[in-house]
Amino acid sequence: MPFGSVLGAIVFGILGPLLGLRWIGASSAPVKLMGACLGLFGVAVALGLLMKRSWARWLGVLAGVGFAWTAMNGFLVQGGVFNLTVVLAALAVAALLVVPATGRPVREQVAAPPAPSVVSRALLGASCLAIAGFLGATVWAVSRVSAPHDATTATAQPKSDSKDAAAQPLAKPEGPVTWHDFADGLKEAKSGRKLVVADFYATWCGPCKIMEKRTFRDARVLARLRDVVPVRVDSEETTPRGGLKGADLALKYAIEVYPTIVVVDGDGREVARNSGVMDPDEFLAWIDAIIERAGTAIARS
Repeated sequence: MPFGSVLGAIVFGILGPLLGLRWIGASSAPVKLMGACLGLFGVAVALGLLMKRSWARWLGVLAGVGFAWTAMNGFLVQGGVFNLTVVLAALAVAALLVVPATGRPVREQVAAPPAPSVVSRALLGASCLAIAGFLGATVWAVSRVSAPHDATTATAQPKSDSKDAAAQPLAKPEGPVTWHDFADGLKEAKSGRKLVVADFYATWCGPCKIMEKRTFRDARVLARLRDVVPVRVDSEETTPRGGLKGADLALKYAIEVYPTIVVVDGDGREVARNSGVMDPDEFLAWIDAIIERAGTAIARS
């Protein structure tokens, strides 16, 4: 069997389920679906390469480029050896599958090509289903990020007759939340018996800016953040704030992905965390469950 097919089967058979499980662990339903599709696709292509199917070779080329592109975006945003390893492995597999000497299955000369087996057809169908599901989940995820913000804006203004609309002032959104430094936040949380919600970010992080624009400006989220102590930590800052450096705090709490929201008590003990972009509904459901589970005296509005 050509080296490219063997390497592709190994890479996709490992990366597909591994990346899929990481995405399945996210809080967002569409991201969970994307993870399931990614795992199914990786396994189907790996088995197709082992069976020397030509469709698996070309899907492997596309998958290698796709995996590399996704991991490269992750590396640019988050860094990390894992993302860089995925980029190099996926590109190497794609290149080897393109070259006939390493990617094309060696077939014996027969009078007529053999008919595709039932297993091969099933794997091809699973691959196509996974691709369709992944694309659909991507559209779902994008729509969920933007829809809650638009819906909140629309419902913030009560319905009224056209005659009364001109006379009634528009409802003003809640004012911005005061973000504390980590040291000051701990003191306030301990004295007020509240939880600290620490937003670990980086100044160059694109997803952090998305969450700032769409989630932390939502009126419902602003109201909920008044029930806790909101804290912002620049994970790369080396200037002490209240005696604590952002880089040291990021190391202490093992921050590897931006943005990461870490909930701690007044003594700095971690209660929960969530990584990646959350839309307003997801953030509210997550933080409310944590507040309820923590058994604090915070009143739910």
